[in-house]
Amino acid sequence: MSITSNALFGGPDKENNFLRNKLLEYIQQTPDNGEICWMCYYFNEPILLDALIRASQRGVNIELILDGNPRSPEINQASLAALKDYPAIKITTIITKPLWKYLGINWHAHMHSKLYYFSLSRPCVFIGSYNPTAGPQHIKQSLIENIGDHSISHNALVKIDERDVIACLLKYFKNMKTHNHMSWSRFSSINNNTHKYRQWDINFLPRYKSHPVHRLFQSKDQNAHIKCAISHLKGPGIHRPLTRAIKSGKSVEVILGSTKRRVSQNKLAYLEKHKIRYHQINTDNHALMHNKFIIYKSDMEHCVLFGSFNWSRRSWWLNHEILACSRNKEIVAGFEQRWNELIATI
Repeated sequence: MSITSNALFGGPDKENNFLRNKLLEYIQQTPDNGEICWMCYYFNEPILLDALIRASQRGVNIELILDGNPRSPEINQASLAALKDYPAIKITTIITKPLWKYLGINWHAHMHSKLYYFSLSRPCVFIGSYNPTAGPQHIKQSLIENIGDHSISHNALVKIDERDVIACLLKYFKNMKTHNHMSWSRFSSINNNTHKYRQWDINFLPRYKSHPVHRLFQSKDQNAHIKCAISHLKGPGIHRPLTRAIKSGKSVEVILGSTKRRVSQNKLAYLEKHKIRYHQINTDNHALMHNKFIIYKSDMEHCVLFGSFNWSRRSWWLNHEILACSRNKEIVAGFEQRWNELIATI
């Protein structure tokens, strides 16, 4: 039975460009003199770009935050070049300079958060894993080989229309536009507090306090069942929360992609050694397993964690990321249904 919720999913088993078309619908619904605020790692989707330009021309205030130096810079450079003729669309590009460089560690951080806000009659914001990028009909094949085809990739966006949660996310958006956050945001109060609402916990990274996933996995909730959809599993020690959860009596099951750049053979061998059950989704058609969510179920807690975060050293400790926890029953059920659909494709 299909479950209707605000949890939306893309993938090769879904309508092509489903998530793109959902964002397009909300751009078109935003009233004249309304507001659209977006932040994402990659943005190169001509239909959405044209829709934003048209919205700006009819009076919508549009602000974009993009990573200024992503893994494939050409993708954002093309959109930025196209937007030069439309100065009414305010653009902030972020190139972070983390404190680590002063310690002699040359790790480059990214603005990896994904957030899409629309000031409708009932304002809403989408957060999740989706970067608005087109397929091979618009982006050259060498770039598709690197970043995947997000018109068909496994992704999630969750619609939030609770006003207090929206206000928190917009505060984060506005904070990201300031020039002085780049090195010191890991020490800021907005990044180190868990922002708690009735059915939501909102977290922002980087932070100096412990990672929210660590805290949940190390809880004394021994009979918990944990299901993780993991886009990237890479970096020294990044897998340890999984084994710690196993040792504390929790059960763990993992869905991974099949690209070696994102999931190394060493990590697969580690999962096998520690008897962590895992599944791999075939990504040969460039439909990446780009989902990033954790379903946590026990007698004490039933929730889903999702957002932009990867299981990688850069994502956990350096990148700007959003990590949300929802206890909304429909949203949790939506993710559980998607988990079952993914398992059925393997």
